[in-house]
Amino acid sequence: MPDELLPDEMPDLWRNQERDPVRMSADAVRRKARQLEAETRRGFRITAILMLFSAACYALFLYIFPGTLQRIGSSLTLAAYLYCAYQFRKKGPVRKVLADPPAATCAAFRAELMRLRDFSLISTLMVPFIPGPAVFVMGFLVPELGLLKAVGLTTALIVSPFMMAIPLFQRKRRMLDREIDSLDALMRQS
Repeated sequence: MPDELLPDEMPDLWRNQERDPVRMSADAVRRKARQLEAETRRGFRITAILMLFSAACYALFLYIFPGTLQRIGSSLTLAAYLYCAYQFRKKGPVRKVLADPPAATCAAFRAELMRLRDFSLISTLMVPFIPGPAVFVMGFLVPELGLLKAVGLTTALIVSPFMMAIPLFQRKRRMLDREIDSLDALMRQS
């Protein structure tokens, strides 16, 4: 029958439904802004600690592994860590959203959400890490497997974490978009 849905069409129908923006009060906006600030600062601290530890490991790899490819890979990875540290410093954690009048609080919170949404973790923080670890791993695999098999295995090892991370980043971006839409609806009501 033409008006019945196939089982494969149900998930798409459900996902593509229009969402009504969530309504919230000015106090809820302030609370969410404080929560976002705390979560983002904690995330930045944890990321900084992990990056420092990983960078120290790659700096140690420069001295442990004698192969030229391993040293080039370690150097490229250290350069990626420096670039990411610069990007984190440039973007910085979320700015404090003060308890101003509700309209100002909503506007400041919305600006922070848009800044977080537009900060592309994939291109800014993930892509610089492709060449370094790839060259590092190739330094071990080329003598064992040959160039062609080493390139294939390295590609699979390096690309697979990125492929798993992309849907997570897209989901986070959609969540931020919904939050921005709800703030827009709140600001229109005021």
